[in-house]
Amino acid sequence: MPPAATLTSPPRRRNPVRTLHRIHLWVGVVVALQLLLWTASGLFMTSNAIETVRGTDLRRDVAPVDLRRAGAVLPPEAVLASRIESAELTMLLGRPVYRMTAGDRHWLIDARSGRDRLVTSADALAIARRQVRLVEPLVATRVPDPPPLELRRPGGAWAVAAADGTRVYIGTAGEVMAIRTGLWRWHDFAWGLHIMDPAGREDTHHPLLIASALLSLGSVLSGIALIALRFRRRRR
Repeated sequence: MPPAATLTSPPRRRNPVRTLHRIHLWVGVVVALQLLLWTASGLFMTSNAIETVRGTDLRRDVAPVDLRRAGAVLPPEAVLASRIESAELTMLLGRPVYRMTAGDRHWLIDARSGRDRLVTSADALAIARRQVRLVEPLVATRVPDPPPLELRRPGGAWAVAAADGTRVYIGTAGEVMAIRTGLWRWHDFAWGLHIMDPAGREDTHHPLLIASALLSLGSVLSGIALIALRFRRRRR
């Protein structure tokens, strides 16, 4: 007797619509996680006024500088050196000073003696108390080099920390460089998540962000293709 014929099922053909649906599903899972971060961080950042985040509402109203009280001062040419971009005559804690600028460098010169005027810890505390509403007690510490993440710019001289965690950064020219509150730190963290750069929080052009944007675009396009195919099948 001839051997019994074995029944073999024909190979299953791949359904391109089903394959596209699976790709869309798994890409959507990855994209959904990123969209959750984008949406949550964006909602948090937009729910707070930027003036409040930057601590603008903590700044005191300071009276305009009255240079008539400065008395006799050296003329600008007596203190200007080569490569100086600008020299501004102003008052610092009751004494006339020239605020010098050369590139990223800022410093003070005593307008009466012509000597460098360094900003001390006592100066930093006095400037912070005069220009910003802070919760006492205050502590002034030197800004390290490189500066901390919440400052992210060179040239800081002192960080004045308040009792509620707010920090005021006083520059080498006696200026208030930045005010950092607890709300600002959460806002900055949300920004880092939003641009997918939680470490540096400044890079908006990196492979991970671009790849996430491409995945989101692919998810949208595959979804549109699935909808078009679904309508096409219904018409048939």
